Amino acid sequence: MSFREAYKNFQENINQFIELTRGYTLLTSMAPWFVAAAAASVSAHYYSDIKIKLFTTFLSFIAIICVHLGVNLFDDYIDINKKIKGGILLRDIKFEEKARNKGRLIIDGTFSLAKVRTILCILFGVGIAAGAFFTYLYGIRIPVIAAITGVLCVLYPFSSKFYLGEIIIGTIFGPLLVNGTYIALCGRFSVPLLILSFAVGLMIIVLSEAHNVMDFDYDKKAGKKTLCTLIGTKKGSLALIAFEILIAYMIVIYLAVSGQFSYWILLSILFTAPLSVKLIVSLNDYNNVKDLKFIPKWYLGPMENWDIVQREALEYFMYRFYIARNIGFIFCVTLAVVCFFTIKVNYIYI
Repeated sequence: MSFREAYKNFQENINQFIELTRGYTLLTSMAPWFVAAAAASVSAHYYSDIKIKLFTTFLSFIAIICVHLGVNLFDDYIDINKKIKGGILLRDIKFEEKARNKGRLIIDGTFSLAKVRTILCILFGVGIAAGAFFTYLYGIRIPVIAAITGVLCVLYPFSSKFYLGEIIIGTIFGPLLVNGTYIALCGRFSVPLLILSFAVGLMIIVLSEAHNVMDFDYDKKAGKKTLCTLIGTKKGSLALIAFEILIAYMIVIYLAVSGQFSYWILLSILFTAPLSVKLIVSLNDYNNVKDLKFIPKWYLGPMENWDIVQREALEYFMYRFYIARNIGFIFCVTLAVVCFFTIKVNYIYI
C-alpha cells in the first residue's frame, strides 16, 4: 500500500470517527476549556511546577475531548438500543427527518455495537484515568466535580422528560468544565472565574436552544420536554434565547465594571453581538418558513464540510446550527485571549 493510499484510508477512518461521535460539536467543550486554561496559565500557582502543569494542561484537554465524544456516542447508543429492545431490527431503525443521520454508521453496520462499546470504554477510560491522576495531585475536589459531571452525563439522555436538557448542558460546559479545569491546572478555586463560567454556560446553552427552536413542532408532537416547549410558543422561545445572551453579556459587563477582569473582556460582546442578532433573525425566518439562500461567510465563523451539508440538503438546519455554535466559541476564545494577555501574574512559587 502506497503512502497516498494509507493516508487516504487514515483520513477516511478519521472522518468516520468524527461522524460517529459527532465531533463537529467539539467546539462546545473546547471553547470553555480555553477560558479556564488561559486563566490558569497566568496564575502564579501554575508556575509552582511548570513541567507538571504543561502536562496536566495537555491531559485535561484530551480528557475533555474524550468525555465529550463519549457522551455523544453514548447518547446515540442508548437511542439505538431502545429501538432494538422495542423489537426493531438494527438495519430498519429510523429516526425523525431532522435527525435522519443519527447513528447512521452504527445502523448501516460500519461500526458494530460491540465496537461501539469498545470505543466508549476507551473514551470514558481516558477520562477516568485523567480524573484519577488529578485526584492524586489535588485531592477530593476533582472527583467531586467529576462525579457531579458523570451523574449529569448519565441523566442527560433522559433529561427530555423533565425539562432539564438545556440546564444540564449549560452546567456541564459552563461552571463544571471551566472551574474543574482551572482547579485541575492550579489546584485552586477562583470566584471571579466561577462568575464568568455562568456566562460561558449561558452562551453554550444558546446552541441547544437554537436546536430546540428548529425542532419545536416535532418536540411538541412527540411530547419532548424542553424549555422551548415549556414556554409553549416559538416567539417565546426566541425571546428566551435573546434573554440568555443578554444575561451572559450583563455578567461580562459586571465583571469588567467591578474590576475583577480587564475592560478588554467587553470585546467578547462586541465580537458576538452581530452574530447573536443574526441568529435571532435567522431563527425567526426559520419559524416563518422563509425561502432563503444560505451562504457561509467568514465573519459567521467556521462552517466545515459545507459541501456535504449541501449534498444532504441540510443547509436550512446546519447554517443556523453553525452560527449558534460559533457564538459560544468566539465568545469563549475572546475571553481566553483577553485573560491571557491582561491578567497580571505575580510569579510566587507556592
